[in-house]
Amino acid sequence: MPEAVKPVPSYARWAEVPDHLRTRTQLAALDLPRQAAGPVRATIETRNPGTGRKDEFDLYDVRESVPTAATAAQFLAAGTRRTTNTRTCEDCGAHPETPCTPAADGRALCGTCAHITRLRTRQAEIRAAAQDVAETAARLLADEHLAVLQIDYTPGEPTAAGTPRPPAAARLTAIDRTGATLYDRTVRLTGPRTPGAPDHAIDPAPALADLTNVLAERTVVLWTPIDLDPLYDALRRLKLNTALLPEGRVNSLYSAATQWRADLNPRTGDLRRPTSPGTADRLLLLLRKMSADALRLDPTDEYDDPDRKLWNYQLTARRVDPAHPGVSVIVTHACATSVEDAVRLTRKKHDGHLYGDGLYRIVRVEEERP
Repeated sequence: MPEAVKPVPSYARWAEVPDHLRTRTQLAALDLPRQAAGPVRATIETRNPGTGRKDEFDLYDVRESVPTAATAAQFLAAGTRRTTNTRTCEDCGAHPETPCTPAADGRALCGTCAHITRLRTRQAEIRAAAQDVAETAARLLADEHLAVLQIDYTPGEPTAAGTPRPPAAARLTAIDRTGATLYDRTVRLTGPRTPGAPDHAIDPAPALADLTNVLAERTVVLWTPIDLDPLYDALRRLKLNTALLPEGRVNSLYSAATQWRADLNPRTGDLRRPTSPGTADRLLLLLRKMSADALRLDPTDEYDDPDRKLWNYQLTARRVDPAHPGVSVIVTHACATSVEDAVRLTRKKHDGHLYGDGLYRIVRVEEERP
């Protein structure tokens, strides 16, 4: 019986494709063109630059390719007729085999410089979003009714066949903004005869009713709502109808922390996913770290009024160069004593790299509320 044909890898984005794999068009576009001589080694599904529609392209191993029939004399003759040199990067001076990429400012850039430019643009945009997140964290931390909630599960014992069972218990911990404990209990998520729950786990009905009461008037912060899914699944199995969290006052820190960390994957340009803090006190610490980045008055600044009042301002900045590939408008917030102070703090925070003479210019400042 013949051996089964192994399927070729398939990629969804060019950042995933190894450097030695090229399409026929890319092989032909090399400085010294080549043509495919081996089998298809992979495929990529991406947009066709000609039609704009998604299409699948075959990828060949450049190491298995062969030179085209063109001679060195023909290349030299073609070179003298070429009016623009797209094989020299106007930033680093590299001479890549593949054509350079036209940048927004008209420069021809090698793949590395074009990638760095895209990353820098992305970083500038993310810094503005991170500032908004920091302001939100500061407002949450200023709420005297804040409660930070952490859920930790005890895995259920697997079946005889090794199939995992749902969690047997959940420890629910809630602390206030000072770190003082509001609630800390371990509840059973299975029937009383099902093994796996710790001995100190208690009946979920009264325990979760108590937690509902504790959180009823609170602004709740947790890592992600997904953390509650196993708990709610267990409550449905146990036929317990418990609201648990106050409607409209639950905040997930996962997405906010992703933006605040602003940590880009240098290969893809995507934001890295942050790791869960793992405990309630660490979650509160993360919120404090995020809040510390909010635009505030410098404690060394001096004002005539010792009882100065702070106001919230919304600042709108527009892109300086229309050819710049970033978003056209960025909106951020600042807490300051005046319009002038809000602008000063915003410029100081970003050190001139995003606003002012950088990529964006502040065009409007609006007072939000006292």
